[in-house]
Amino acid sequence: MNIRICTLLGVFFLAGCATFPEQLQIDDTTQLVIYEDAASKAEQVKGKLLRWGGAIAKVENKLDSTVFEVVYYPLKRNGRPDTGGESLGRFRVHFDGFLDPMIYQVEGLMTFTGKLNGLEKGLVGEYEYVFPTATVNAYYLWKDVKRTDTRGVDVWPYQYWYGYYPYQYWYGYYPRLYH
Repeated sequence: MNIRICTLLGVFFLAGCATFPEQLQIDDTTQLVIYEDAASKAEQVKGKLLRWGGAIAKVENKLDSTVFEVVYYPLKRNGRPDTGGESLGRFRVHFDGFLDPMIYQVEGLMTFTGKLNGLEKGLVGEYEYVFPTATVNAYYLWKDVKRTDTRGVDVWPYQYWYGYYPYQYWYGYYPRLYH
């Protein structure tokens, strides 16, 4: 009986683990290129597989392809870019065909798998910048999720007023929205 319970709990525990979206999953034995290596020694790692993510900075549609300029952020355990820290730089990704800029909007979060092409010179504003570039195999556009902090709840009519008029103090807690 204990074995069955432990097995059932193990299945539920593993089902709750964070995994990458299906289209971004890669074999665990695959050696991936990290952003720092691509930016510093691109010729040595050219043609190797990568899985990067970040915030879209620019979308440029060409005749037969689309180019995204992306601000790089490290990935969380589920593959979503972690925008809480500083970025290490920017990169460009090339897609075959047309991707609508109204769907893939600036500041949207994306994660990509693809092959490193090398370095490409370009401009960020008027500043000359060298971008690591990649051709995309698969991608995932993350939905903007609004999270609500529900640690405190005010229940009417008990709104936690203390003191007497005009010295009333509010000790309640207002939930905040996190982006």
